[in-house]
Amino acid sequence: MIGILTNDSFLKIKDVEEYFTENVDEEWKIYKIFDEIYDDRDKIDIILSSGRLDGEKIKNFKNLKRVFSYTTGVDKYPLDSLNEMGVVLTNTKGVQAKSISEQVLGVMISFSRNLFKAYQNKAERKYEKYPMYELYNKRLLIIGMGSIGRELARRAKAFDMRIAGVRNHVDGKDQENFDEVYPTSELKNHLSGFDYIVSILPSTESTRDLYNYDLFKAMDKNTIFMNVGRGDAVIEDDLIRSLKDGEIRGAYLDVFQNEPLSPSSDLWDLDNLVITPHIAGPTPFYFERAMVLFQRNLEEFRKNKELSNTISYEERY
Repeated sequence: MIGILTNDSFLKIKDVEEYFTENVDEEWKIYKIFDEIYDDRDKIDIILSSGRLDGEKIKNFKNLKRVFSYTTGVDKYPLDSLNEMGVVLTNTKGVQAKSISEQVLGVMISFSRNLFKAYQNKAERKYEKYPMYELYNKRLLIIGMGSIGRELARRAKAFDMRIAGVRNHVDGKDQENFDEVYPTSELKNHLSGFDYIVSILPSTESTRDLYNYDLFKAMDKNTIFMNVGRGDAVIEDDLIRSLKDGEIRGAYLDVFQNEPLSPSSDLWDLDNLVITPHIAGPTPFYFERAMVLFQRNLEEFRKNKELSNTISYEERY
């Protein structure tokens, strides 16, 4: 039986009911809170979840074989418990690749064409010209070459940018559109020489507090740093210092150490920082794309085949 855990905020009950009624020919049930799904723990072998799973109680789901995360990030899941149980965890990796890459390119164009100055001039009723640049031949470093990073590289190539990537495994796979690829272990040695640096890293022990003052100082002074991965990768006080000291030219943050971002945060006071409230990923096509992944994996699971988007418990993504 498929148990669907949703609080109706992100994964809408109405959408789920309509989709599953039309497309899933097996028993399923919707639950709004974990305690409800816990009551049916002996019946369930698959969980589709958009909420938290209790790390201790989940161990009592004796027939659970698979969890499908309706989000890409899985850092809030009880990974150790699921691993101990032998449960396969999959996610929606790739669903937001188009929207996030468009968001990043939009901000890059805004910096390049100095649209922020245009907005300021309009507010001040100034008909005043200002310098503008191009993305042509600019250097872009993408840190995290997953589905989002690869889609961003594909689209950035259309602007004739020179693109490098950073990933854990430099094995020659999935490196189309990248001119160079460096191992994560050598990150600090490859931060200079780039106009734009985009972080698309998951939240793991090795990525938390990764971007400190030393790393920002290793970047060029004309670099725009952008984070659309996980907020805990950036030490925000160090970024603030770097922007104030002129170690980098500007930055864009869609994710933060603590969300929502407090009105008292000093990040708000920086003129060379663009802030969006964790909205780089949303798209009206999210549910449709996520359900394509779920349906494909459901068929693969029932046929005992290898599942797509499987999370590595060792690497935590």
